[in-house]
Amino acid sequence: MAHNIVVPSRLTPSELLPFSTLLSSAPVAGNYLIDFRNVGHVEPFGMLFLAALIRQFVRARRQLQGKECEIRVANYANKNYASWMGLFKSFGLNHGNEPGAATGSGTYIPLTRLTVSRIVGEARSEYVHHGEVVEGEARRIANILTRSDEGAITETLTYAIREIMRNVVEHGQTSHIWYAAQYWPTKSKVEVSVLDEGVGLLPSLARNPKLQVDSIQKAIFLALQPGVSGVAKENRRRSDGDWVNSGYGLFMTSSLCQAGGDFLLCNGTDAISMTAGSSEFLACSYQGVAIRMVLDTSRIKDLELSLSELRDQGEAIAKELGNSDTELTASKMSRMLSKNI
Repeated sequence: MAHNIVVPSRLTPSELLPFSTLLSSAPVAGNYLIDFRNVGHVEPFGMLFLAALIRQFVRARRQLQGKECEIRVANYANKNYASWMGLFKSFGLNHGNEPGAATGSGTYIPLTRLTVSRIVGEARSEYVHHGEVVEGEARRIANILTRSDEGAITETLTYAIREIMRNVVEHGQTSHIWYAAQYWPTKSKVEVSVLDEGVGLLPSLARNPKLQVDSIQKAIFLALQPGVSGVAKENRRRSDGDWVNSGYGLFMTSSLCQAGGDFLLCNGTDAISMTAGSSEFLACSYQGVAIRMVLDTSRIKDLELSLSELRDQGEAIAKELGNSDTELTASKMSRMLSKNI
């Protein structure tokens, strides 16, 4: 008899994070049925995250149980929007569009897979830093979402997408970046979601001998703080020039989202949800790093001004935190995360 796994009705973080832990702890069975019968509301992050969860579930079960493990999918045929956006083919089901194939006049990006080796290869062939290639991809995405190649919203999206993708290329130790996005001009809202299935934050930050990272929550906390990097300052390559990783990327992007939007980061057994003035850790089960950024476009100011203000705040936070301070207490983490940045 197959073990039935019912996908939540709403593909939102509040429903998918508990589902991720449920999926990873599913009992061992000879057959599994992943049932889409209840699925109605879908979002870019939800589709991206669910597809990754199913890919990871399939890999883990077949590694554990071998070829005898059968995994089937049911009640997906009428999920037209998810099919159009590439949800099903992104986890191996032969139904709907291929990832990245959906096109149209809408301000959206379907589920899309970007190969890290392609980024590195293009950078080498053009004799530029890989950051230049990532910048080009980020700007292309922002231009599609906003239907414009200039303006504060386009520039802010380009910056945010670039910083997240750079982190994956430089620290994720993974072969692919997955992303999806949607812009709703009438709602002054844009969502961009990016994920990888790499090593996660803990191994990445542990490469810096000046950091003592002994838990996933602490790794998430440090990754979001200004000036913290998995590469020690003295080991950063001079050849990186303007692209040198200063450890401010996630701090800047999460801070931009907090002005009327929200920011979610999932890694391993933990996720952090950040909105203006509040932050909380949530339970999840995910191999890699998944990020959801929601921006209130009505509150996006001139990017240069916004980043200048954030750098000033970041320097003050970095000074208070003391990035050489590796003895982080729970109270100190709580105090820093509660700052309205």
